[in-house]
Amino acid sequence: MDNILSRFFHIYNSWLDGFKGEIYKEWMSEHLEVPVFVTILYLVIVLYVPEHVMKHRRPFNLIHLNRAWNLLLTVYSVMGVYYTGIRLFEMFYSAAASHSPMRADTVLGTAKQISEAWYPVVCVWNEDKFFNGPVGFFVLSFILSKLFETIDTVFLVAQKKSFIFLHWYHHVTVMLYGWHAYTNKISSGLVFAVMNYAVHSVMYFYYFLCACGLRRYIRPIAPLITFLQILQMVLGVIIELATYYLSTYSARGCDVSRQNSRLGLVMYLSYLALFVKLFYENYLCRAKDPVKDPTTNGSPRVPRKNGHLSIPSNGKIKGGVANKKNA
Repeated sequence: MDNILSRFFHIYNSWLDGFKGEIYKEWMSEHLEVPVFVTILYLVIVLYVPEHVMKHRRPFNLIHLNRAWNLLLTVYSVMGVYYTGIRLFEMFYSAAASHSPMRADTVLGTAKQISEAWYPVVCVWNEDKFFNGPVGFFVLSFILSKLFETIDTVFLVAQKKSFIFLHWYHHVTVMLYGWHAYTNKISSGLVFAVMNYAVHSVMYFYYFLCACGLRRYIRPIAPLITFLQILQMVLGVIIELATYYLSTYSARGCDVSRQNSRLGLVMYLSYLALFVKLFYENYLCRAKDPVKDPTTNGSPRVPRKNGHLSIPSNGKIKGGVANKKNA
């Protein structure tokens, strides 16, 4: 058994070490229709299936599959943040060390040093650092995972659970944006991947525990998850603004697509507005509507019967979701 595992990890690590992103980038550039087709199918599931297919059907009992799905995404996200996060830290630390002669004992000096260290991390394209090898694989899988994460909604529809606009809007836009970003080889992609993996590691583990019946014990951390998502969107807006400015108006330039930066800025701003609204409605105004509970995986808190969610006869629930993510 040990020999089998050893051989498996040897093959796995060898494949990761030899990973080349250019092959996949070329394929994705030639198949821009893939995310479009997935989006069309997804919108059919979101807008048609609940009212025309599931309306008179009993909800499926997918609790065990839901647990397995959330646990799988938790493990995957932890692996992603491990590979990409360490590389991001190494790049930032190396860049900061190269500017150590600057005075960092003042606020202005520290800010300038951070700014100088940040530039090569976000604005300099480096294939060996985050396009090839293990990190390159997890950057690519971060993009492709957005297609598979639409399964989140399939679970909700099959179980006849309610979800809000933010839920499916996020899935559609981040999937299309991510595909466009990868085919344009934007230098800021590593930072986006790290942020997304980090938030998802916490979020999907939270959903796994909720699916295991522990919601009432861990519900107090739900606002923290939404806050992390808001922070992710704030950082996304800052990065998109900075990279667009540098690529357009600065002599230093920035290795990003200006078109992609504009799209990303609109996307992150819309996410920020929607998540702030969600936080306000579900936490700051909670006393006005005690039924709301955005800690459910894509649906508001509703009464339970025999341990299962009970949906009102009209199939509509007022509430929100605190689970959607970042690019």
